[in-house]
Amino acid sequence: MNFQKKEGKKLRYLISVPEKAQKLKKLRIIFFMHGYGDSMNGISQICNFLNPNNVYVFLNAPFKMNISFDFEGYRWFEFPLDYEEFKFSQEAINYSIDEIISELNLNFHEIFIGGFSQGGMMTLHNNYKGRLDGLIILGSRLVHRDSEFNLNKNIRIFMSHGVNDVVIPIEEAKSTVKFLKEKINDVFYKEFPIGHELSPDQLSELNKWINRD
Repeated sequence: MNFQKKEGKKLRYLISVPEKAQKLKKLRIIFFMHGYGDSMNGISQICNFLNPNNVYVFLNAPFKMNISFDFEGYRWFEFPLDYEEFKFSQEAINYSIDEIISELNLNFHEIFIGGFSQGGMMTLHNNYKGRLDGLIILGSRLVHRDSEFNLNKNIRIFMSHGVNDVVIPIEEAKSTVKFLKEKINDVFYKEFPIGHELSPDQLSELNKWINRD
């Protein structure tokens, strides 16, 4: 896939649009958020395992971090929970989704948002005005279980987790899934023999889920 690097009003992002996007009958757009300390460039590698006939947007978090002498990463919010950063990032994500969809001017069959680790946390607490068709949660968990959780019960959710994850233990993922299944009608969950990472098998399963009719 070919990516364009864009400077939005709130967030930077990478975007890949199929050449014949206007002619596709079931065009989907997927917005992805990276994890704590990563960037849009890191998470964009998952496209090697996904259907090229979708639009993919990789948003870059707004808060810069100095990870090492020669490497900069980004975060959506600081841990344990900087609520002001969390709120700022959610508003920036929604603004950017509006901005990008408006600029593309395409007829989308489905709109998804998703993320890995901290990006998944942002996803679980973003309803995007009730206009989302699906959420993608990879190696992540809920931040809140109260008024911050306001998803449409008819949305569909893909969630997967590594059984050997020591950053976000599998017990936290299972607790999140239990909570989601009490609120949401369509929750797909699968575990993989990995740590706090993504695997080809996991992304292959995700690809099937995104493109199901």
